[in-house]
Amino acid sequence: MTTIANTLGVGSGIDTQVLIDALVSAERAPRDAALKLRSDKVEASISGLAQLKSGFDALVTALATRTRNGALGALPASSDTTVLGASTLAGAVPGLQPVEIDVRALAAGQTLVSTPLAARTASVGTGTLTLTMGTMSDDGQGGFGFSGDGGTPVDIVIAPENDSLSGLRDAINTAQSRVVASIIDDGSGARLVLKGPAGAAAAFILTATPDSADLGLERFVYKPGTPTMTAAAQARDAELVVDGVTVHRASNTINDLIGGVQLELRKATPGVPVRLAPSRDPAGLQTAISDTVAAFNALQSLTTSLTKAADTQNPAGALVGDSTARSLRQQLASFAASSILVGNPGRLSDIGIETARDGSLVVNANRLSAAVAAAPDTVEQMLVALTADGTHGTAKGGLVKFSALLGEATTSSFGTASRMAREQTQIASETSTLDTHMTSFRAQLVRQYAAMETAVAGFKATQSFLEQQVNAWNSSNN
Repeated sequence: MTTIANTLGVGSGIDTQVLIDALVSAERAPRDAALKLRSDKVEASISGLAQLKSGFDALVTALATRTRNGALGALPASSDTTVLGASTLAGAVPGLQPVEIDVRALAAGQTLVSTPLAARTASVGTGTLTLTMGTMSDDGQGGFGFSGDGGTPVDIVIAPENDSLSGLRDAINTAQSRVVASIIDDGSGARLVLKGPAGAAAAFILTATPDSADLGLERFVYKPGTPTMTAAAQARDAELVVDGVTVHRASNTINDLIGGVQLELRKATPGVPVRLAPSRDPAGLQTAISDTVAAFNALQSLTTSLTKAADTQNPAGALVGDSTARSLRQQLASFAASSILVGNPGRLSDIGIETARDGSLVVNANRLSAAVAAAPDTVEQMLVALTADGTHGTAKGGLVKFSALLGEATTSSFGTASRMAREQTQIASETSTLDTHMTSFRAQLVRQYAAMETAVAGFKATQSFLEQQVNAWNSSNN
């Protein structure tokens, strides 16, 4: 079947299909270029706003992380770190008051040592050893009592294939993980050593069920009335006196005694208390301030780059003329010059943070060091808001102001982003409308040129007929 498109070029001999494509392209090109320009601008603005928000977010998050991890504020300090170590728990703000701690005993695990065997390969006898965890008690007669912890006892089976001291060690370690078995060669032979976890409730006993008359496993029994193995150490809790109050813990690492502080018990010195008190880290505070200034300058540089006007050598920034970016830039400049706290020091310049001619901040190390030495609490409040007891409050410290800026940036950026999203939707709609229009325009051209081709074909047919008649007349006259 012949279609309109198939008739193109038939009568005139002109490639009207190519001509139509050229006309459609010429009609569409400027509109496509305008839509692309708008789309590129929107994409650049969205990307610029994302960079700006990311910069603010990174600045506030970095400072908040320093605060949570104890890089700022008072840190716990021990008067004798060989006896007691102290550190701030990750993510905590320690609640510190001076305290006296008397470390009377360290937590320890139970240790049992067997009689010596000739070698690691020596037979220990076949049968089953049973290990039970629990708590020891003094029976008042030079022996001990034992109370299980309610857990399931562990059976250690010794068969002919693992009937050796090494096989017994491996079987114990394979059967469970709380008690660690090892072998020590002490010159008199090879001894099995069993060591349990720290804490009075982590003691253990061993009972044996030998195969037939083989009594070899009886050498490794440790139970009330039959302590065949030797106890080199008993399981016990740590004991310490905190401001006159005696407390016990199952571990030498304690993080539930003083809020936000982890204690490390390293040596028992009964009757000789250690003082734990809040202490400042001037170097850490100065580093935090210097790092914050560097992050501030990076953010300000990014804002300037995104909002700069075009010049003869560089294009305009992605957010030139954008009210959000302009407002943020103004707020950054205002923050650097504004009074953060009431009193002296109260401005950034009071602690050695000066504003350069280009608007960036510069740290005067000597003035900052002097300010930290003279008023560390106040300097810290230049960055974070603290109440009298050292916890975060509502005063307008630096972090609070940065957070407020971030909030405004997020809100404003969201509004701008919404407008840009609407612009993207509008561009997509206009592109779809243009597609529909150009499809219709192409169809119109096809119909017009098809009609032209039909007319031209008719004219050519008439011309051919007339030429034939003229030629016939001329021939008859001859």
